[in-house]
Amino acid sequence: MTSQATPAMVPIDGNMVSVLDNLIDELQNAIEGQLLDKGRVIDNLLDLRLAAEDNPTALAAVDALLGSVPGKSVVETSWWSEALTGLSDAAAPAPV
Repeated sequence: MTSQATPAMVPIDGNMVSVLDNLIDELQNAIEGQLLDKGRVIDNLLDLRLAAEDNPTALAAVDALLGSVPGKSVVETSWWSEALTGLSDAAAPAPV
């Protein structure tokens, strides 16, 4: 039998939320403008990778995103927003 690690949790407004979910929410709320610095996007993805270390599905999703960041120096916010939404979906617990 294999056991799945329990995600790191933090209290947010009286509720326990995973560190990964909290970071995704923070990054989604910080999106503004039409373009983002590619280096900043990669830094954020590396932070998300650390937060996803106990979630193999989310970790694989972050790794895939790291390998597909578009642009030479900037990334469109639409790509980043879609990437974060997809990562949020990947981080969600599987239905029982």
